Amino acid sequence: MTMWDVYCPEEDLAVIMLFPTQEAADRAATEHNAQFSPPHTARGVTHTPGPDVPPLLSEAQREAFRRNESDFAELERHRRSVREAAEARLRDADYDPGGPLFCYVCTCSQYLAPPDDEGGVDARCEREFCRHTWMQHA
Repeated sequence: MTMWDVYCPEEDLAVIMLFPTQEAADRAATEHNAQFSPPHTARGVTHTPGPDVPPLLSEAQREAFRRNESDFAELERHRRSVREAAEARLRDADYDPGGPLFCYVCTCSQYLAPPDDEGGVDARCEREFCRHTWMQHA
């Protein structure tokens, strides 16, 4: 039985694998592409088994992954819109942050990472007057 993958040239890999039809793979590729600006150019391709082939999934499992992908894409779109609005607010107020990783929430001009990035994505800026998360910095 022929299976289909979604191959993304921008990521140089099959980003989603093992669809039962070309149409299903093309729909998934369209959803993947819409997550990026500018959009990626992923497309459905015939599945070529390799050593890292994921297990075959049931329809319920595939649907769970599709819904997860959709929810995370929505979260990413929301995060991006919040950051764009924050930048516009500062620009409209003629505020020049003066740093590559400035804080959107306070006047911290650059994110100061904890030693060895302790705390991962929840890590807070080490500047005593800031203490905002990495995500709250540009």
